[in-house]
Parts: sequence; C-alpha cells; structure tokens
Amino acid sequence: MIIGKLGFGKDDFFYGLELSLSRAGRTAVSVTTQTASACDVLLVTMFWWRDVYLLEGFLRKAGIRRGTGRPWIIAGGMEATMTPRVIAPMVDAVFIGDGDHHLGPILDDIENGELPQSPYLYRDGDDAVPDPAECDPSAFGMSKGGKRDVVRFEISRGCRFKCGFCALTGLKKYKEVSFDSLDPFLRKAKGRPVSLFAPERVVHSEWPKFQDAIERYNLKDHGQDVRLEGIRKIQSASATFGLEGISYKLRKVAGKPWKEKYVLDKIQQFVESRRGIAYLSAYFIADLPGEDESDWAEAWNLFEAISAAEWSRRLTFKPVLNPFSPKPFTPLHGRIVHPFRDYEKRWHSLLRRGGGGQWGFRLVETLVWGPFERLLDAIVTNGEERGYEVVRRLPAKLLKGKPPKAENKAIAKQILRDARRYGLTNEMLRIDESEEIPRSDVANMAVADTLVNIMAA
Repeated sequence: MIIGKLGFGKDDFFYGLELSLSRAGRTAVSVTTQTASACDVLLVTMFWWRDVYLLEGFLRKAGIRRGTGRPWIIAGGMEATMTPRVIAPMVDAVFIGDGDHHLGPILDDIENGELPQSPYLYRDGDDAVPDPAECDPSAFGMSKGGKRDVVRFEISRGCRFKCGFCALTGLKKYKEVSFDSLDPFLRKAKGRPVSLFAPERVVHSEWPKFQDAIERYNLKDHGQDVRLEGIRKIQSASATFGLEGISYKLRKVAGKPWKEKYVLDKIQQFVESRRGIAYLSAYFIADLPGEDESDWAEAWNLFEAISAAEWSRRLTFKPVLNPFSPKPFTPLHGRIVHPFRDYEKRWHSLLRRGGGGQWGFRLVETLVWGPFERLLDAIVTNGEERGYEVVRRLPAKLLKGKPPKAENKAIAKQILRDARRYGLTNEMLRIDESEEIPRSDVANMAVADTLVNIMAA
C-alpha cells in the first residue's frame, strides 16, 4: 500500500504525523499535486486555519476528491481536531486528537479493503464529533533535514497553565516524556542542533537534566519559547515569550496577570544576565474582549518604560501583534472579534513612537493580519459545514495568497457578502464589523472582570 503524506508550512508541523507513522511501523512519501493521485492513502496534517485553504487549493490542482478511494484522504492535526466540520467535506475522514497509537489500525483496515472503524474518525454528515483521542507522549526524534537541520524532541504534551486564548489545556492533559527515555536519543544527536519542545519546556520536572545533557552532548539548543516566569532559565541570548495582553487588564483576560513592574523586572533580569546584546521576541494579542483606548495607552507606557531603562541599550526587541482568534476548547471561544479594525496602523504607530522618532532600544518591526486574513480565520473557526461552501468557491489565488494591501478590506467585505448567501451571518461567524476601538469606560472593565471570573471557575 502506498501511503502519501502532505503538510503545509514548516517541517516542524509534521512531528505528530511522523510519530504516528513510526508507532504504526509504516512509512509515507511526501506528495505533490502531480503524484498524490498515485497513493492509496493520503495523510494530511493540518496545524492552523490557513491549511484549510491550502488543502482546498492542493486538491483542486491535484484533481483528487474524497469518495473516490484513490486515494483515501484522511486529515488530522490540531486544526482538524478543532474545526472538523469545515474540513470533513474535503476528505474521507477527519481524525480527532492524538494519532500516536490509532493510525496503525486505521491503515490496516484500509489495506484489508475495509472501512476504518476507529471511534476517533469523523465523517461529513456524522451527527456528533467524537471527543479527541489522548495518548501519552513517548520518546521520539525527528530530523528536519536540509541545510538548517534540527532534530526535534517532544518532552511534554498539554499544558499546566490555563491561558484563556490557548486550546492546549482543553485538548490534552499535561504529561511528560521522561528524561531517561529520551537520553539515548539525545546522545545519538551529539553535536547537532536540537529543539526540545513543549508548550512550556522549562517547567518540565526534569528540566535540569535536559540542560545538563545539552551541555554534555554538545547539543546546539534551538529552543527559545518560554513563559516570562522562566525566562532566566533560557541559556542563549535569544528568547521568545507571550505577553499577550497589551495591558494588565487584558493580560488577566488572557490568563497571564502580570503587572508592568513584573514584566519590566523579568526583561531586565534577562538582558543583564546575557554577555552581549539580548534578543527578545514578545507576542501580543489585539482585540481581546474588553479592549479599549486605555489599554493602548498602557502599552505605550510599557514601551516608554523599557526605553527609559539603561539596560534597554543592550536589547533588541521584536514585538509581534496577533489579532485575537477565539478557538474551540478555550474559555474564550465564541467571543466577538472585529476583523475590520485597522490594527496594523495602530501597531505601527506604537512601534514608530507615533511618528515622533525612535525608541531607546533596537526594535524589529512586524506586520499584522488585515481584514482578509481575519475573516478567513473566522470562516474556518466558526463556519462549520457552511464555511466550506465559502472555501470551495474562492478563486485559487486567494486560497494560497493574500490580496494587495490596498484591496485587503474590499475583498474581505465581498467574501463576507458571499458568506451570507450560504447562511453565514455575522452572529454565526462571531464578528462585529465596527472599526473603532471604544473609548475607555466602565463597561469594558466589567467585560474583562467577568471573563477573568469565568476562567477562574
């Protein structure tokens, strides 16, 4: 049986699929639009909403569709687990959850000419989506290959923290891979670049052992992601953390209730503990529930405070703004977002100090999603089967790319009008077309406080 594999974006996103294939004792070949139809089974790994549009474009170009048996198309991964109803019309089945120990029997059934009977498969038209499969993580390594080869090792799965915007806590219980089980793999990778990944790797109960192995085996640690609390545990000069809320109020909504002084102290500790220039990348979220002008004023004050600190002369700072996308399996799922707010303009005004000069630290500018990207996200996240009616009618150039900046908003408005023809109202998509950020008022404070109480419960 010929098994094909397909994914989009970074090779990192193939990890779960490669792990499942390994546990099944199977191998798969990467496919193109020219070779996919030669497979008996096509396994598709889907990491985020953009992959839904890329898969549609791939299937069109390859000339293959579900229901033909050549190939049998099965989708899995994080996005498939979160939004199976919009994906199911494109494939023969969607696998829900961790596939580690379940892919083998599914492939055996197909090879024997039988319909797969896994309880974790969802098919278009099924009454209910099954609860996600949960598997214990286990020792495994995957080499990316190529010039920038990095060997990746999963050291834990799930998350101990309960951030309001993140699905990991809702999808998976926190479980660790023991150091002893991974040690032989680390030893074998001696002298190579590695990434020990987890939602929060430095809270692993055996993290000091991993740090010792990195030094002992002369491994080049490429892992940078860390929560702010553990930023000093990163040994390199670079780290990436999520600040999320642009203000203390919104950080509480996101599940990271850090006041400005705490944030400044942690950044200072990191910078001053590095030998030379420190490089920090920080993720922020725009459009969190309860956001108003006072939150942006507080973000300005944070940048002012960093700029005024003497230690910031040794800092290169890359702040990244991601507009909010309330995902399934999170406490904030179903909250209203505002895709037509011009957050890129607001963000660049902050990064450029309102057009009045530069901040006192080195700053790397970043782009922000516009209405087109945010609306396509909402269609996948909330559109379910009707969402696919929009996806399958989009022109190919919009499936794999984005329109020119000057046309971004107009095309988003047209797609929204088309979506309504298939019954997708603003209420169903959980969007509000208003473009202004509200002024500071008591109502927005009440929204934020309510959400904090809901997450605490």
